[in-house]
Amino acid sequence: MAEIDLVRAFAMFGVVMVHATSFATVDMREDSLFGLYNFLNIFSKFGTTTFIFLSAFILFYTYFNQPFTMSDTIRFYKKRLKFIVVPYVLFSGFYFVLNWYGSGTPWDTSLMLESFWLKLAIGKSHAHLYFIIINIQFYLLFPFLLFMLKRLRKYAAAFVLIGITLQWGFYIGNVLSWDVPNRNSWAFSFLSYYFLGAFAGIYYEKIKAWLLSQHSSDSSWRKVIFVLTGAVWMSASTIAVYIMYQERLHKVELHPLVFEAFWNAYTLITAMIFLIIAVYIGNKKSWLLGVMRRIGVYSFGIYLVHPFILAIYRKFPLNTDSSLLKLAWYGGGFFMAIAASYVVVYAITRLGGWTWIFFGKLPGQLRDSRSSEKPPRMAPEAKAWL
Repeated sequence: MAEIDLVRAFAMFGVVMVHATSFATVDMREDSLFGLYNFLNIFSKFGTTTFIFLSAFILFYTYFNQPFTMSDTIRFYKKRLKFIVVPYVLFSGFYFVLNWYGSGTPWDTSLMLESFWLKLAIGKSHAHLYFIIINIQFYLLFPFLLFMLKRLRKYAAAFVLIGITLQWGFYIGNVLSWDVPNRNSWAFSFLSYYFLGAFAGIYYEKIKAWLLSQHSSDSSWRKVIFVLTGAVWMSASTIAVYIMYQERLHKVELHPLVFEAFWNAYTLITAMIFLIIAVYIGNKKSWLLGVMRRIGVYSFGIYLVHPFILAIYRKFPLNTDSSLLKLAWYGGGFFMAIAASYVVVYAITRLGGWTWIFFGKLPGQLRDSRSSEKPPRMAPEAKAWL
């Protein structure tokens, strides 16, 4: 599905922008352009949540209307173990060693292994790897959720509200009593995105047909819904950015759940907006959309590699007092992380089929693009790295 590759690209841009501007939100607080850095950093915090949304979308779109037997369940877990867990373990080890070396801590094998296993379990070998560990948790839950929704098919439309309620129950319970460490390493912190993705996957064909409908009555309703949704989206994103601006620059501290509420609303709507945009333009022919779709296809590898590219880029800071030149340098980090990561992943995957150990299985059919034969039609799940 070209639409999904496009949404992956949108999400990947968000992830990289957050990481490319993370240092700026600390180092550039006295700069006149700090407001811009803060905006780019907070406004772009839709990347990981959109990937989470896509994880559930793809699985439920693929499996909801077909049998899911015990053999299907075993095959499902084998694929995730091979194409997700193995690359996760390899890159966790890579970033763990890199960070250990960078910290200057003496090499001690027993101490390193003890620390590594803990970080591996919670996705903390590097800042971005928590996304994969929470997806692994979701994979463990998926057969149960699929079975439950198939039995309660008529209530599937309420799934989003259930997800929001469960997520916020976890948030509030954690604040009041549980005090769960590393909260964001638990899939419960993102249930609203998983359940929204499940809803969108189950009803995708109906949603797509409604969006593309030419009936005048549908067109009027679409305009009303789009305007109202856009107003909520704009309000939530603006308030989230403003809250963090005040906290970072003026030390104005609100209860953390206040920011979470606006950010949750903003990022939930963003995931659906990206899907809607992709429905309208995903299959159009243009070089820009082609580039974005290819970035989407290689997004898992880019996700894994880009922090290393950024770390290298930051070894060559720009020594200048010019705000605009500093902005250009940070912007260069963003573009370098995308472009260089893409080149690295593309080059490695061309070495042979064994490269799945690094980047899993490529979605879509670009892996076979060197062949002159027309590739066979593939099921959506077979195209998914999530």
